[in-house]
Amino acid sequence: CPQTHCRANEEIAQVRTKAKAESAALHAGLRKEQMKVESLERALQQKNQEIEELTKICDELIAKLGKT
Repeated sequence: CPQTHCRANEEIAQVRTKAKAESAALHAGLRKEQMKVESLERALQQKNQEIEELTKICDELIAKLGKT
């Protein structure tokens, strides 16, 4: 093959390889962020549950105080 043609093919292959590597890195970063979001959502759900339970306890205490 002519030299310029071979060089062009090599450059194309390098660009493709680099693009694949960048894509893989971006996908890994995305997955990491998705896992963070899932973890935060679970923590939020747990906090909301705790708030609900504490609110019930407070309501019960207020009701008891109101009876005395």
